[in-house]
Amino acid sequence: MDVLPSQRQPPSSSKTSSLGINRDQQVEKLLKEVKQLKQKVDILDKENIALKKSIYDLSARYAASISQGGIPYKTGPFVIDNEVSPTGKEMISKVVQEASGDMEPFQSIYPHDTRDGKPFQLRYELKGHLGAVYTVEFSPNGALLASGSFDKTVRIWDTASAQKETYCLKGHTLNISDVAWTPDSSTLLSGAYDETCKTWDVETGKLNNSYDTEGLVQCVGWDFVDPNIFYYGTSRKVLAMVDTRLEEPALVIRNDAMVNTLYASRDGVHVITGDAQGVLKVWDIRSKQCISNRQNDHTQMPITHISIGRRSTDASRRAINDYDEPRYMAVNSYDNLLRVYDRGMDPPKSELRLVHSLKGFKNKNWPIKSSFYCGSGYNSSILSKHSVANDYGDIDIATTPVDYLLDPQELKEEKSVLLATGSADPYAYLYNVGEVRLKRLF
Repeated sequence: MDVLPSQRQPPSSSKTSSLGINRDQQVEKLLKEVKQLKQKVDILDKENIALKKSIYDLSARYAASISQGGIPYKTGPFVIDNEVSPTGKEMISKVVQEASGDMEPFQSIYPHDTRDGKPFQLRYELKGHLGAVYTVEFSPNGALLASGSFDKTVRIWDTASAQKETYCLKGHTLNISDVAWTPDSSTLLSGAYDETCKTWDVETGKLNNSYDTEGLVQCVGWDFVDPNIFYYGTSRKVLAMVDTRLEEPALVIRNDAMVNTLYASRDGVHVITGDAQGVLKVWDIRSKQCISNRQNDHTQMPITHISIGRRSTDASRRAINDYDEPRYMAVNSYDNLLRVYDRGMDPPKSELRLVHSLKGFKNKNWPIKSSFYCGSGYNSSILSKHSVANDYGDIDIATTPVDYLLDPQELKEEKSVLLATGSADPYAYLYNVGEVRLKRLF
């Protein structure tokens, strides 16, 4: 006899309804989470694509490698102008000892001028950024420091008194590439990979305006004569001039390579650029024409930064020579050389003359920057009397006696010119470019 299977009692309608509602709610919640995750992934993908387009992605990789134990530091020969001095060799030995753990990490290992008995020391640390800091710039009045970071923020620091963060400026959606102050220190300009330039009110910390750009912003700078005008260079080979009173760029110049760095001359007419093909160019803004160009090196390695020598900040002298162009120009490039040019009697129209070619630091494939320091006795009108071998090799400084080249007053003023540069190794390098025989001080 066949046995009939027992029949199950159907669940109540209330339980079925409750289970269905719970399941629908869970599915809806999961769908929302998936949507949010997709949005985050899309944002990250866009940022990643932008970084890959830019030469500066190497900085992020380097920072990541350091945080994970990093690439082992291996020092190379220290050379300045093709000379390896006993002091330089001693420094190499100490660096190797430090790298191997035989020295205290913060012990001073670099030679310094001990005439005043004061070696270089860390003054203070400014903490707050959540990503690598790529650009910093002191305000012209010396009271504030602006910094731009891969955390998409610009921060303003009070370095004169409190040594603390004054403002954290948020608004960019990708990494900050450059910042610049107006001559009166009242407004800050920032450029970023989000293809925008933004101006900020320094007193209130508020955004003044935002300007769309054509390409990733690599460099920015204010016009020295007109505080309403600034310039920017981009990854799409554009040099543009913006009048903040207008909606569209007042001027767009098409270069034949990515514009990595710029300097606006004090005459309000000329802009100097350094590009990805290693060419220094002087542009006449009125005619939109390049009036001169110079290949920085024969291998056409990209230029990463142009630094123009500062003048005295003494008020009595500033009133006299405020519009005089500084004499020295330093150029960082991807060939591990920092070149210093004498700009002549009528810069930027006069021809550049290479006076120093500095080695020892590591700049290859890294967006390294440099900066001048000029002492109170510096006189920008003194002309360089150094001899030069050739533009593409190491510089041979003349062996003529010092008292023949410069009188005592000139020598004192010449010695007050220092040049600092960053490096791809964990050190900063400081050169005395005012000496007849170059010295690395730190």
